Amino acid sequence: MTLDLQEVIADWNAEPGEISARLIVGRDGGEFLQLRVDLGLMQMFPEGRPDGKRHHGLPTVLDYVEHEARLGRVQVAEEDARELQRELYQMNYRRLASSSLVEDCLMHKDVDNARRHVERALRDIDGCLRRIDVIERCGRSGGVVLRPTLTFHRGRLRVQRAILDDRYEDAIDEALRGRCALEEVLEEMGYEEEQRRSDPGVVFLHALAQRLRREYGIDLTLTERLNAAVAEEDYALAAELREELKRRAATRPKARPENETNP
Repeated sequence: MTLDLQEVIADWNAEPGEISARLIVGRDGGEFLQLRVDLGLMQMFPEGRPDGKRHHGLPTVLDYVEHEARLGRVQVAEEDARELQRELYQMNYRRLASSSLVEDCLMHKDVDNARRHVERALRDIDGCLRRIDVIERCGRSGGVVLRPTLTFHRGRLRVQRAILDDRYEDAIDEALRGRCALEEVLEEMGYEEEQRRSDPGVVFLHALAQRLRREYGIDLTLTERLNAAVAEEDYALAAELREELKRRAATRPKARPENETNP
């Protein structure tokens, strides 16, 4: 056994400034996510809290806070608020690691594992956003600045998931929904209209939707056709399009069930 991290990362060639991650199997046979950082690495559990700890007997601080709220104790203790913020940052690091693994899998045309890491990254983004909501209610500002970044990457990952499933119209819809969601977040943060429109994330998601239209020859998605039919008060066509949307939704692949926390 060695305590020298240099031996652990000796064969890990990571470019400075680039996010690099890998999935390893520990001695007990369990998986761990490793994220390369300047002075070494972070090792995280892929489920529950990234550090594997429990909080007052529950899998995460958020589980504990929500449990207390159900019992009528809505005031979050100072210690719990601090730990929740710490948990948020841990989960964001894990989100970065999973997103990096998505890109690695796509580079090697490993679609199944790319899809698995997309789901994990999306799960952690949703978990981060839930924690930010609670932190804001506690009157704390730490972590709130992550909301635009998380909202942008949620939209981008949902586009990737749709493309992996060959759902190209859905990919366009997800890009547009992601753009609108990001604009709403920026508006809530006090950004002016011109600032919102020129935001790099908003610009990227808009351009992504347009590029997908060109690549797959899609002028209007089914959702856009439905919105147009409703705007024109063509309710018969709108009803047909709604039924088609329901049929499509029924055939979409289900996300692999992967709970945020372990029991």
